[in-house]
Amino acid sequence: MKISYQSMSVLLVDPVSTGIDTLSDYLKEFAFYRVYTAKSVDEALKLLKDRPVNLVISSWKMQPLSGYQLLESVRKDDQLKLLPVLLMIDRKDKLLEDKGAMGGASGFLNIPLKPDAVIKTVEQVLAPFVDEQEEEYMLHYAAARKAVRHRDWDEAIKEFQAALEAKEDVKVRMALARALKQKGDMADAEQAFKEVLRSDGDALAAYSGLASVLQETGRLHDALRVLQGAEAVAARLQGSGKVNAHIHFYMGEIELQLKMIKEALAHFKQASVEDADNTELQIKIGDALLNNDLHEESEQYYEKALDMNPELAHVYNRLGIAYRKQQKFSMAIGLYEKALQFHPDDEHLYYNLARSHWERQEPSQACKWLEKSLKINPKFKDAERFLSGIQSQKSQAPPPGKESGAEGSGVAPDPVPQQLVSKPKKE
Repeated sequence: MKISYQSMSVLLVDPVSTGIDTLSDYLKEFAFYRVYTAKSVDEALKLLKDRPVNLVISSWKMQPLSGYQLLESVRKDDQLKLLPVLLMIDRKDKLLEDKGAMGGASGFLNIPLKPDAVIKTVEQVLAPFVDEQEEEYMLHYAAARKAVRHRDWDEAIKEFQAALEAKEDVKVRMALARALKQKGDMADAEQAFKEVLRSDGDALAAYSGLASVLQETGRLHDALRVLQGAEAVAARLQGSGKVNAHIHFYMGEIELQLKMIKEALAHFKQASVEDADNTELQIKIGDALLNNDLHEESEQYYEKALDMNPELAHVYNRLGIAYRKQQKFSMAIGLYEKALQFHPDDEHLYYNLARSHWERQEPSQACKWLEKSLKINPKFKDAERFLSGIQSQKSQAPPPGKESGAEGSGVAPDPVPQQLVSKPKKE
């Protein structure tokens, strides 16, 4: 069976490390799948028994066994006898070349090695085993993946399309669809995801990709219908809990956007059950609910995440926000104080504690926590403005400040009004 260079493995045999390094460098152009190395005949034969190899390049001069003896062993082995073997010899030693040819060597590399000669000889020896169409496909696919790593979406799209011209492959078409989406070409991305689904109706990742395109272009009902199709496929395939959880979570997010609260809550619950040990999933569900002002509903997911990992200060903070927005100030304060047991040097936790005390009309306590926050970080401008606002005004006006950022433990901001006012303002 013919394959591409990128699917081949090569074994280099040389007792001298610099020789192996030089040869490896010359062979980089082929982008072989694996390049194995050995420093003796015994080591090489052991590797050949354990690993699939498509080409051996060996030094002739080795001790105690030579490269010629390696060649003899390969040709006597029924499983290895057809394996191409190149021998590295001194260009002036014609006797060795004649002996090697008689022993069945596939070719020779003259020492000192020359890059062009090495490439030409390897190409000639492997030509009968190389599928040119597959090689073209693999070259373009490798170039496309490199472009993706550099976030060069135009180049990635061009190379993915060239790979598809050489050979149709659902994997590449899926990668093309994602690159088109990353570039912002939503119409072509939508078409590409649909082409994947026409080729493979069970491609759950294509359902998610298509739904994301529809969601980003404001077609929420269409996105939801696509995910319902994915849900049915996943049920039929009896997919993994993680896959099912992803689909249910995504459906819940879109349903929240559509104000389908009952349906969203049902899908979030199902996602939580499907991937019950996924702490991040519980947090994501809690965040989605909190961001949509479903404060009470978010609590159970944050609490579940904290049961899994009690040191997650940012989860204490988010649950604290949920409590505070329901005016459960004591519960919010208790959570922040517990988070401080794990992260005593996080100034944002002190800041958010102050916010809860302020709303509970305890300005002196709020000042205490703000002073501790500023002791940790004297350059914390929001805390400074907050404290100044309390000290300069005895009214119940909310203090100033922008949202405090997340650092250290990853505490999320607890929003506060933007400027000092003379009357209380709602958030």
